[in-house]
Amino acid sequence: MESVSAEVARQVAERLGLDYYGLSPSDIRDLVADIVQGIAANRSTKPSIESLVKNIMRNKEAFLKGLAAKLVERGPPYSVEQLELIVSAAPEVAGRAAPMLYHEARRLGADHIVEALRDLWNRYGRPTPIRCPRCGFNAVAPDLTCIVCGASLSEEEVKKSIGFEGMLESFARRSPPQLVREALRAGYVVVDNEVKPPSLWRPGEYGIQLFLSRRERLLLERILRERASAP
Repeated sequence: MESVSAEVARQVAERLGLDYYGLSPSDIRDLVADIVQGIAANRSTKPSIESLVKNIMRNKEAFLKGLAAKLVERGPPYSVEQLELIVSAAPEVAGRAAPMLYHEARRLGADHIVEALRDLWNRYGRPTPIRCPRCGFNAVAPDLTCIVCGASLSEEEVKKSIGFEGMLESFARRSPPQLVREALRAGYVVVDNEVKPPSLWRPGEYGIQLFLSRRERLLLERILRERASAP
């Protein structure tokens, strides 16, 4: 079946124009061989090369998805065209592999691929509530590193990125005063989609700890005084 698979791979590569992606028949031979063996196993007679090629072409979307998955499994380097194939043909795979593909897209200056990966990461990857100010992915881990671009972020970067002072003011005005005082005593808050005092965070839940600066402490104290003096 090896010679059959080689000829099927040659014809499929030609019909799909895989040379545009910098791929040759040898790059798809293993994938084609799996398909050929699967088809042959379910038939009593040996399938012709023509019927095998037609079968693949009838299911070209599934074939291209499998090819894209194989490219991700193989790993970099990639060309821009290969990244485009992965993103368009196998979006779920691309979303899960966004950290690796992001670095390749940046290396190639493929901003449109980076933009597509941001969306696919949110749909199929492991997005977090906090957006990374360096790469723009929702991928800031609790230790303030970015899952996608690998950046080690400072608290100030994260605070600026999420508009922390506004979130903190909203927390201080809507929360029971005892929770605001708890945050002041602890000296830090936990942030996911909102600001929380330490007691409202549960182990195992996502949350990043942000320590309160002097300015932020004064903000909380001022709001507490305003609330206490309000009629």
